[in-house]
Amino acid sequence: MHIGEPNVDRFQGLIVGYHMCQLDQGVEDAEYGRFREWLRDKGEFPSEGWEAKYLRDCDGDPERAIRKYLDFVAEFLAWHREEPARR
Repeated sequence: MHIGEPNVDRFQGLIVGYHMCQLDQGVEDAEYGRFREWLRDKGEFPSEGWEAKYLRDCDGDPERAIRKYLDFVAEFLAWHREEPARR
């Protein structure tokens, strides 16, 4: 199946749509909120949104911008899983 060319806006729409569906079903994903705060604290979630920043950072390449976002997801998950061991 061909899903089209990489597109940061569509990818962000998928994320927002999934989150809104969770909220509509009464599912609160606290980890998503912690991820967004973690990104913001790193300076990677500016008020303009990650999409615009990452496209700029990646010279307009949407695939690299999406990969950058997903790399931060992986970094957050690794950090979050190690956190209890540091306490």
